[in-house]
Amino acid sequence: MKNKALIITGVILSGVGLFGYSIYSFYKKQTDLLKEFQWKVVDFKINKWSNTLIKGLVKFKFTSFSDVEVVIKSFYLDISFNGVNVGYIEDIQEFLIPANGYNDIEFEFSINPQFIIKNATDLLLYVSKQKDATINLKGSVKLKSGFFTTAIPIDCNCSVANLDCSC
Repeated sequence: MKNKALIITGVILSGVGLFGYSIYSFYKKQTDLLKEFQWKVVDFKINKWSNTLIKGLVKFKFTSFSDVEVVIKSFYLDISFNGVNVGYIEDIQEFLIPANGYNDIEFEFSINPQFIIKNATDLLLYVSKQKDATINLKGSVKLKSGFFTTAIPIDCNCSVANLDCSC
């Protein structure tokens, strides 16, 4: 009798363990599929430059290499100029990235140059004196597929002199 109870208990515990492992394995596989995701900056430009406002546009190409459709739930970037935090981009609008496809998404930004230096003219003099300046974009993209969600980090440096980004 005792052996039978031990065997039944062992079978039940093994079943619960196997069930738990299968849930973990499924979740891990789905989050790995979400991470088969790539982003890159395809365009970075400054549209307006004045003493009180710098407006521009950064365009990202988000690509999914997996067989699952991905939804960008939120997007957040801190903008730094030569290490000084000057602003951020935040968007909670949802964007769809098709399975094995891509989507180009543009984000506008505005920076008050007085956060960095007295005005945009001084900023131009600073850039020309230093030969270049760096704008760093650092943040994350929150992705969702089905009921699985994960966040992908973004870290990118853009050169002011030639408006080129390396990520």
